[in-house]
Amino acid sequence: MYPLGMTRSLAVAASLVVLSVPATASAASLTVSPEKRCYSSGETVNLNGADFTPDGSATITRDGTLLGSLTVFPNGGFAGALTLAQNSGKRTKTYTATDDANPTLTASTQITVSSVRVSLAPASGPPGRLMSIRAHGFTTGRTLWAHVIKGTSKRNLKIGALRRACGRIRTSRRLLPRNAAVGVHTIQFDTFRRYKRKRPVRDRYTITVTRA
Repeated sequence: MYPLGMTRSLAVAASLVVLSVPATASAASLTVSPEKRCYSSGETVNLNGADFTPDGSATITRDGTLLGSLTVFPNGGFAGALTLAQNSGKRTKTYTATDDANPTLTASTQITVSSVRVSLAPASGPPGRLMSIRAHGFTTGRTLWAHVIKGTSKRNLKIGALRRACGRIRTSRRLLPRNAAVGVHTIQFDTFRRYKRKRPVRDRYTITVTRA
């Protein structure tokens, strides 16, 4: 039997609007792509506007808070990259674009953002124990994966299908084998079959296995 401890480590992205690239013109609007009912904290989406003053600029706010300004191109459209953030739970936020040359010209859209979190239980015990896994906020794929890393060793475990708009799952899995090596094991949860350390949408744990 190997007693072990577990700690959490998760990087949360800050909200950001990045200057635009050209977009095609359409009816006066502010839209988001890809279009989803819920988005993950840390996910980057495209914020697209149309029918604004050509060659001007538009100010972007979130629930009245200034985020930045985007250049409007000759066709009256603009586009910017928006990185979403939500520390806990989920929240529907209103994003508004206001034409700087004609402040009466505005367009708004709403985005629902969920925090990204995995809960594991029990927190201590032998490494081969069956663990209860609860997760939410994984909207970048249909399946939750766990990547177990120790040194150069990597194991990719399929946890299961994510449900509902904000990517939820509740299930049980053995994340470490009974004969897990002594030392620190990092477990990263995301929606990709292959491991990459810097996935924008992820949650991570470190589990330390010690000798009895």
